[in-house]
Amino acid sequence: MARTADIDLLRSIALIGIAVVNIPFLAGPPTLARQVGVDAVAQFLVEWLFQGKFFILFSFVFGWGFAVQIASAERAGQSAMRRLGLRLTGLAVLGIAHGLLVFAGDILLLYALLGTGLLLLRNAPLRVLYRVMAAGIVLGIAGLAVLGAVLPELLASLPPPPASGGYRGGLVDSIAQRTSEWPSAFAFVLLFNGPVAFAAFAAGLAAARLGILERGSPLHARLDRALPLLLAGGLALNAIYAMSMSGLLGEGLAALAGFSLLAVAAPILSAAYLLLILRAARFWGTPEFLARAGRMSLTCYVLEGILAGIVFNGYGFKLYGAVGAAGCLAIALGIAAMTHVIASGWLRIFKEGPLEILLRRWTRLADR
Repeated sequence: MARTADIDLLRSIALIGIAVVNIPFLAGPPTLARQVGVDAVAQFLVEWLFQGKFFILFSFVFGWGFAVQIASAERAGQSAMRRLGLRLTGLAVLGIAHGLLVFAGDILLLYALLGTGLLLLRNAPLRVLYRVMAAGIVLGIAGLAVLGAVLPELLASLPPPPASGGYRGGLVDSIAQRTSEWPSAFAFVLLFNGPVAFAAFAAGLAAARLGILERGSPLHARLDRALPLLLAGGLALNAIYAMSMSGLLGEGLAALAGFSLLAVAAPILSAAYLLLILRAARFWGTPEFLARAGRMSLTCYVLEGILAGIVFNGYGFKLYGAVGAAGCLAIALGIAAMTHVIASGWLRIFKEGPLEILLRRWTRLADR
């Protein structure tokens, strides 16, 4: 159970999807208003194919990585609890800094908090992990139902973005705006991402035990047979979610149910994406350039937000609130490509990304 190019490829593709989802939140104030024309098409496609899916892939690999870290600590004769506890503490500090300085919708702090729960499950039998996965989905439905019920009124109560200052101002103004938004943004992330992320953590831990991500696993044939059903079902169910977001289901109970359905729909489509990526890697190999960003995924995740700040905020190109969904999609893909280029260049000189080096050194304090 060692790090492989396939794992890096999964992380790298997840980073692309996360950029596509996050960039609109960095590009302008939150709103439920729908866009028109090509922007409406782009908005629907992002909600259908990207939103809520790629953070699950990232979370799944996080759970798998947890198992690798546990095995590494045990081989070194070190306490997995102490080493991973320090790692999660370091991740929490990075998450707080990221939330205040780069992106109020940060997920790293949530990962650190949920990782504490996963640490308690590190020796749990598979049947317990399966129950945790199911419970996470159920709680995810409940969390989305609560969020869907309060979100319209919450967004309507927000003051309009300032004509100057805030994200349209300098770096200090942007940090002040982000600091004021961070508590409510974290509450949103907790409800929208939290339960399903923890279910994906447990799934990744179980997958590591079963060897699902290892080349030649006997489970691959069985999973490949399930792929068409997962893909068809995932696309259909996520289309219902996208329809609820676009207003095609109205504003009543049907819309709320469609929104809450994401907690079921997104994991199904994410599983299909996972199997498609693994199948492609088995047949055609893993493109080295594409996988490199996955080797420094923590750094690249933060870098995506930094680059987006330069594009949209007042200390950069001043495009905040001026770009529609289609433009955001193009910018997100461009930023993702740029992070891959930067990662490729960095890894020609260093073995790890800068934040990975920092987190590893902090974690290894547990070995002293």
